[in-house]
Amino acid sequence: MWHCSKFVLLLGGFFSIWNASAVAGAETVTRQGVHLRLTSDVADERLLDDLVSAFDAAVPQWLAFWGFPADRATGWRIDGFLMEDVDAFRRDGKLPGHIPDFKNGFATPDAIWIQRQSSIYYNRHLVLHEGVHALAFELFGGGGPSWYMEGTAELLATHRDRSEALRSGFSGAEAGLLAQAETSFRVNELPRRREDSSMWGRYRVIEKRRESGSLPTLASVMKLPTNLQGDVNSYAWCWAASLMLTAYPETRDAFIAAARNGRDQSPSFTTRFYREIGDQWPAVRARWRVWMDDLEYGFDRDAYRVNLSTDDPRYDGAPVNLAVDSRRGWQSTGVWFPAGTVRVQASGQCVVVAEATLQQDSDDDPNAIVHRDWISTPAGITVRYHRGAPIGQLQVCVLPIPSSGDKQTAPLRVQSLNTAPNGAVRSNVSGVVSGTVAFREVQIDRPSWLLFRINDVPGEIGRYQRADNRGEYQVQVSR
Repeated sequence: MWHCSKFVLLLGGFFSIWNASAVAGAETVTRQGVHLRLTSDVADERLLDDLVSAFDAAVPQWLAFWGFPADRATGWRIDGFLMEDVDAFRRDGKLPGHIPDFKNGFATPDAIWIQRQSSIYYNRHLVLHEGVHALAFELFGGGGPSWYMEGTAELLATHRDRSEALRSGFSGAEAGLLAQAETSFRVNELPRRREDSSMWGRYRVIEKRRESGSLPTLASVMKLPTNLQGDVNSYAWCWAASLMLTAYPETRDAFIAAARNGRDQSPSFTTRFYREIGDQWPAVRARWRVWMDDLEYGFDRDAYRVNLSTDDPRYDGAPVNLAVDSRRGWQSTGVWFPAGTVRVQASGQCVVVAEATLQQDSDDDPNAIVHRDWISTPAGITVRYHRGAPIGQLQVCVLPIPSSGDKQTAPLRVQSLNTAPNGAVRSNVSGVVSGTVAFREVQIDRPSWLLFRINDVPGEIGRYQRADNRGEYQVQVSR
């Protein structure tokens, strides 16, 4: 949370009454890094050391995201407070009375305050989130309107870190995210499992709204009020929008460049950004619809980018052939279709890496990984389902080109193909039968893109996860 309108009032008389002494009635400890001096009444020096080191590791990555050299933050340092007893910090003046109540965190240009959380990950996430706000004020004079400001902070606060887990001895679910990463601390990285990001909850918010059919439009996210008041739902939408806009090359540069207008929190900020991407706006809105359907644990922004554009040609009536990669999300035919009926036919096989388990009875290595591959055809493998459909199943989606009259983000209309009755094979798993050829007639009601994917659980290195798969189906679309 960040209130730029209060900065001038805060800076006048605030820091003159501050010092690094103990909070009245509570023992405190201070840890000082290159960019963060952190004071807390939490008796966990290891946690504080972790938060300070993570902050210092994040600063050069934030600068690189915005296109600044690492030395741009030389000499920049803020004070931070991790608070168990918020009232004690208020009584002492370290949390001034004219700062409003807040749910999790608050930032000014020179200081951040975090209410201590029970999750190691979320403590770190909040410190980073509020730190992004403080650095944005240093670099740009502000963070822009709420959708941009909070979205950027959420984007640059999600993280992975393995080295911290290895050296500190964190164990169990709290260390899950850390143990799966590279050896260096990285921000702007997505949690792979719920256990890896305890209390973060953005995917859970999106899942609930998706199931209820009440996802917001991108335009409505970009019109959110200035003060989000800690609303978790709004933070999820801001993060999802920032994640998508930085994932696509057509919008990434414009999104990053917009930070330089950070002093402006008015609607004119969003208007200027819209002008930069306006020629691609219908495609951006269509991508948002797919994006919101895809977001869940294991999501990979690179594998799930959909190559569709307002420059795509109109379907000319000739058969269109497409190889659908089993490792990627939705894939476009590369053309848009006018209203009418098309026939889809698919064939081929792909390998679904169905399971990777520990072999408990191995004398040589009790932790040996055993991979079991399943062969799938377009009908899918009916012994395992994801979102109500068999894994390995070829799916088709009609994605309408958005019109100015669309007022909501409608759920994707996902369809499966029918198995030809005279062609079936049995996989190497007893009792699993699937057809070698599948087809479907697809009705298109208005100008639309046609997308295909092979159904599986997002992610890699686990059970039934898409990025581990191999192979592709051959698809032909014709009139």
